[in-house]
This record gives sequence, structure tokens and C-alpha cells, in this order.
Amino acid sequence: MRALNREASHGKRPARLIRLATWPLPWKTSLKMALHEILAAQFDEVLTRWKSIVHGSIAPASMASPELIDEMPVFLREIIAALRTTPGTTCGAPQASQATSATGHGAERLRLGFSLDAVVREYGALRDAIAALAQEAGITITARESDCITHWVINGIAHAVSEYTRQRDAELQRQHNEHVAFLAHELRNTLATGLMALDSLGGQGGTPSPRALSALTNALTRMHETIDHALSVARDSSGIELKREHTTVHSLVEETAATASIDADKGHVKITAKTDGDTDLVVDLRLIRSALSNLVRNAIKYTPPGGSVEVRGSVTADRATFEIEDRCGGLPEDRIANAFSPFVRMTNEKSGFGLGLAIAKQAADAHSGTIRVQNLPGCGCIFVLELPLHKAPQAL
Repeated sequence: MRALNREASHGKRPARLIRLATWPLPWKTSLKMALHEILAAQFDEVLTRWKSIVHGSIAPASMASPELIDEMPVFLREIIAALRTTPGTTCGAPQASQATSATGHGAERLRLGFSLDAVVREYGALRDAIAALAQEAGITITARESDCITHWVINGIAHAVSEYTRQRDAELQRQHNEHVAFLAHELRNTLATGLMALDSLGGQGGTPSPRALSALTNALTRMHETIDHALSVARDSSGIELKREHTTVHSLVEETAATASIDADKGHVKITAKTDGDTDLVVDLRLIRSALSNLVRNAIKYTPPGGSVEVRGSVTADRATFEIEDRCGGLPEDRIANAFSPFVRMTNEKSGFGLGLAIAKQAADAHSGTIRVQNLPGCGCIFVLELPLHKAPQAL
């Protein structure tokens, strides 16, 4: 305080005093009040000061007040209750309610995108707001009261940070598991295609079928590309840019139908390809091939023997559209909304892990495109993948 007074005598106004002066207390009293009484009487004022410290520095300035405050009122009441315990005794121990409020606060901060550092600092800001109010009211915070506040703030930080990191780590583990599942699904599909092509070659005798050779080559090439991509992602955990290559709508449609022909033959399903217009595309071929392949494999899988699957491509002024129409009989209405979520299967009649459509959506999103399904009850469905022609793809 002497240092602050020396600065004032030299015409300087200390920064902390400037901040306190902007919050005049709306009451005056000659009675000696305990700290917990001051905080209870000026409960809203403490939260206002806390918001002024946090808003725009620790938390985004655009954040709405209810989201900003969250569980802090509950936490402040717990501190007041602890300070109200008999003077000379130890501060009340944190109860289960504090763990509930603080853990809930930590979970909400993770959802809102707060950093772990920000979670810690906003608890420190509450302590600063309490100290500022007490100083302006002319109250000396005792050692017991200081220890009590510090004790509760530290425990609050511990519970909030623990829940924040628990949920963050769980989400990271979920993303890792999903990535591994996607990778395994891609390898499983291409391996199955390759094995069917190899089986077809072995049963032909004489000159191998060009179609079977092409299917086997494509399957092995895609497996190689998938493994290369997984290794690249492992080297750079922040992700990599899309590896864009030139292709055309027509070539993607023809290649997709040709690669799926072995699967179609095995299921006694007729597969056809049709292109209405053509244009150059600059896309990540690995991702788009994977998306189309998964859509076609799903169509063949759910189309009964004797049915047909059509792969179509078309071009408009600003986009390329790929459609895969099948004869699956239509989709259950209650599953359409989550059709592109991981581990969701359209029916329980077929085996699989429910990842193909999620992988296709991931490819569409990476190219700023869209994917949707048009249900044709009693007949089948049409999966539609649209890619913009002029918009630059996003980073993967």
C-alpha cells in the first residue's frame, strides 16, 4: 500500500486503483461486516466484476452472458458458505456439490472451446474479484479467509480441469478409434474386391479376363494408397492437405462401375454406368474413389439378386453430381437422419460395421461438397454426391 501511495504522490495513478475506481460500491456502512456478509450482500456485484475481468480476455467478447457465467454463481455461494463457518475453525471442506458444479463447468468449457489455461484463469479471476471488493470496502481479509478462498478455488480448478481433460481425452480416443475403424474398413473392402478378382482369375483358365485383371490391379493400388495415406497422417498429426489430381466425371463413373463389377457379378446384380456431360475435376482421387466405391458397394449389397444398380454422373454450371441408384426396396424412415453417422447400418439384415456411408461423407466434407440420400419407398434409394467445380477444397 505504501508503494501505491508513493505512486499517487508523484502524480501516478496505479493501474489496480484505476480498475477499482470504475466499480464504486453502491452502499456505505459504518458497521464492521464480515467478508462472507459483504459477499452475500454484494453477490451480483462480485459476478459483475468477475465478468468484466473475464469477458474479452479469458472468454470471447461475443459470448452470451448465460454461457459465460455457467456454474460460477453456485461456486460463489459455496465459497460464501465456507467462509461463514465459525471463526477460528478450519474452512469447510469442499462437498460433493462443489465437485458437481466444477465438473459441470469444466465439461461446458470444453464444449464451448475454452483452452485449459482459460479454465484455470477464470477461477483465479473470481478470487481477484473477491479481493477487489473487500479492498474497496476497507475490509482486511484474514489469513484464515484467504486460505479458505484459496482452498476452494484450487479444488474448483482441480475438479473442472479433471472433467475437462477426461472428456477431451475420451473424445480424442473416440476420434482415434473412428480413424482406425475407417482405415480397417477401407482395407477390408479393397481386399475383398481383390480376393474376388483373384478367385475369378483362378477359375477361368486360359487367358485371364481383362475386367478381372483390372479389378485386381485397382484393388491392390487402392490398398497401397490407403496405407500410404495412413502413414502420412501418422507423421503429421495435424493432418495434411488434400492431394489433388486431375480427372473427369466420366472417368470416375466408368472406373467406379468397372471396379464394382466383380461384386455385382457375385451378387447377380446388373451394374450400369451413365454420364450426362463431362468436365475436368481437381480432387483427391483416393478420397473420391473411396466415397463412390463405398456407395456402390452398399447399393450392390442391399439390392437383391436380379436387381440393378446404376452409377450416374452429370455436370451443371457450378457442380459435378454423382448418383448411385439401387433397388434395395427403400430405407427405414427412422434411420435416414443418421444414415451418414459412423457405425450406423441401414438394416439389420446384412453384416457389416456401418462405416461406408460415414467415409463417403468425410470425403464430401473435405471437398466442401454434400452427400444425401433420396428414399424411394418400396423401390430403392438414390445416394447423391455433389462436388463444387470452382471452390477450393478444404484441408483434410
